[in-house]
Amino acid sequence: MSTFTITRAQLMDPSQGLNELSDIIIEDGVISKISKAGSTEPSSHQFDAQNTLLLPGLIDLSCHINSIVSETRAAARGGVSLLCTQPNSKPIVDTPADVSSIQQASDQANNSQILPLGALTQGLEGDQLANMVSLKQAGCIALSNARAPIKNALVLRRIMEYAKTHDILIMLTAEDHDLSANGKMHEGPTANRLGLAGIAEVAETTALAQQILLVELTGCRVHFSQISCARSVEMIKAAQDKGLPISADVAIANLLYSDCDVNGFDSTFHVQPPLRSEQDRKALLAGINDGILAICSNHQARDIAAKKAPFAAAEPGMSTLDSWLSMMLTLVAKGELELNSMINACSILPAKILGLEAGLKEQQQANLVIVDQAADVCFGADDLASIGKNNPVLGEPLKGKVCLTLSYGCEVFRA
Repeated sequence: MSTFTITRAQLMDPSQGLNELSDIIIEDGVISKISKAGSTEPSSHQFDAQNTLLLPGLIDLSCHINSIVSETRAAARGGVSLLCTQPNSKPIVDTPADVSSIQQASDQANNSQILPLGALTQGLEGDQLANMVSLKQAGCIALSNARAPIKNALVLRRIMEYAKTHDILIMLTAEDHDLSANGKMHEGPTANRLGLAGIAEVAETTALAQQILLVELTGCRVHFSQISCARSVEMIKAAQDKGLPISADVAIANLLYSDCDVNGFDSTFHVQPPLRSEQDRKALLAGINDGILAICSNHQARDIAAKKAPFAAAEPGMSTLDSWLSMMLTLVAKGELELNSMINACSILPAKILGLEAGLKEQQQANLVIVDQAADVCFGADDLASIGKNNPVLGEPLKGKVCLTLSYGCEVFRA
């Protein structure tokens, strides 16, 4: 039996109201005992947390990866225990064989573990349903069409009806592609000044309204990924208050930045969904503090050439896995995000959405992260494990240094 002991850790788990200095014993990857600090006998295999924060391991509800080894290593360095990978990889994840290939690669990488998302439609083309039951049986935690459009509302209704019958969680992005066509950033004064085609909020809210109505019709469990505006938060809250089986998340970029950051045509800030107004950013933060929204990384590693093109021609996306936890803790340090709400949004709520064990409890898998909340960090390109250097915080001072990450009881990162 392998035993690993963590001593003097400030354990925080808002799902249980825990905030106390603790020792934790992990046996064969399972938390066997949580006790007051100092009550555990010294062990040859232990980690002294030295009063730093011990949190339930981060669960990333949406990231895009092609290189499993480098990106799962980046996730481990960023405090992520489990990450949901979108099916728009190469090859597209629309068969059980594709799922098996990802799982094997994840196991061999021995970093943060992947929870694969399968494709809702064949080839993500939006018209023919994928073999949804086979994908679930193969190990997909949920099904998604990434940001690829679904052909029409009738196809989406059939997807929801089928998913409801087989109790499959589906993840949707709310976007009317006719309304957002050719848009490059949020429609507003900044886009007008820069001469860039805008994407109006209605491109999101129109699609979201239709999707919520279809949830009401079918009873399907739906998670809305990467909402970006204040009106969407209101709509999600209203639907949840009606008892509809829906949840939602927001990408870290939309919490840190607004459309004003696009000034200067910096293609780092070319993302999907687009960075919205400052009012929207504050409403999204309020949605997290109110427990309505989860947070995802929406990680997309891009090569240098893809981001060196002019803003309108550059590939959208940010590389955020390495710095995800530090980015969130910086918002906490600024007073914009409550610490308990942050933990809920990136760990407790995602676990509940996916039907996994939430929080830190005895007799469950040891998914956890230890982070020095007060430590100053600054990432350079050479510090990133991700192959994508399109990270918006390079050279910027942040708060929070990840000290240790465990995924399913395995130590996947130690500073």
